[in-house]
Amino acid sequence: MGPFDQKKFLINVAMATAVICFVILLFFRTSFFVGVFSKLISIIAPFIYGAVIAYLLHPVSTLIEKLLSKLIHGNKGMVRMLSVILAVILMFVIIGLLLVAVIPELITSISELVRQLPHAVDQFEKWMDSLQFPASEETVDSIQSTLDAITKYVQNYLQTSILPQLKNVMTSMTSGFAGFIGVLKNFILGTIISIYLLGSWEKFSFQIKMITYALLPRNIADWIKKEVRLTDEKFSGFIYGKLIDSFIIGVLCFIFVSLTKMPYAMLISIIVGVTNIIPFFGPYLGAIPSAILILTVSPAKCIIFIIFVIILQQVDGNVIGPHILGDRLGLSAFWILFSILFFGAIWGVGGMLVGAPLFAVLYDLARDFILENLHKKNERDILKTYEERKKAE
Repeated sequence: MGPFDQKKFLINVAMATAVICFVILLFFRTSFFVGVFSKLISIIAPFIYGAVIAYLLHPVSTLIEKLLSKLIHGNKGMVRMLSVILAVILMFVIIGLLLVAVIPELITSISELVRQLPHAVDQFEKWMDSLQFPASEETVDSIQSTLDAITKYVQNYLQTSILPQLKNVMTSMTSGFAGFIGVLKNFILGTIISIYLLGSWEKFSFQIKMITYALLPRNIADWIKKEVRLTDEKFSGFIYGKLIDSFIIGVLCFIFVSLTKMPYAMLISIIVGVTNIIPFFGPYLGAIPSAILILTVSPAKCIIFIIFVIILQQVDGNVIGPHILGDRLGLSAFWILFSILFFGAIWGVGGMLVGAPLFAVLYDLARDFILENLHKKNERDILKTYEERKKAE
């Protein structure tokens, strides 16, 4: 045993005391920490938006910069800023086109639904009347009494439950509008911040690298650098691949529903294309409301649409998706399904979107940790079997 190091001992005691005090405060003052955390998040929200927008636009900005550098020689700074501004403009153009395509179609769809609803009810009543089945007087009376009871229950529910809650609904709508304004504000500020981030992308990246290597041992800094590159590879490959794949699916859907003269062609195609970004469940999340919209106009076309979506998703899952995405995540179908359900339960739709690439990173970390420990323990048989199974896949 070496000599007693009093300075090191006091530092360890101070660190342990600080950790214990923090845990105690966190346990007894949870609401305080939650409030502080929420306040902190609200302050840095524009920077989070900006970082996300910059990350998504960086490949686009880089591509535009390469094209412009062939046309404009000399001033690299001007080329960089011009490419960043064009990338941001392109983002707003895409958002604007989506809004122009969706909002008028949505208004038309709602108006059409309101117009078609009485006709659909009338058709349903005629269909019920056309059914010939023997019914005794007692059966008719029983059905009539049941309908009367249901009517009274609905009326009572509207008077005692719905009407008193209208005030709460209005309050929720007001807070929801305020929340929308907050998101819009953060998006605008985030876009401005993203311009600065994209304009000095290499500078900020190098500064983060300097801080990492200055504060941490070199082996840990090298490990962090490797994992950051892996995370970027997993996320960027998955996100951009899924965007391209979903765009193709939306276009194919629009072509089919237009050729078959189905209603709400643009709205349905956008719904199917956007929800297709979510693995596994996305196609069904988009197909269900779309099928209901078509059902209000034509049940026969609704069945045709459902069959088309099933075929389209099979083609996407076996041909289009693998060709575009490949095996970027390195996960089996089971783990992709698990990650979507797990992170979807925690973060909702956002978790379903980022769950697969995030779990792929965690999976890679766990695999490296296990393999490293197997090497340390010299488990050659297990490692050999693992390599053989990996090659067989």
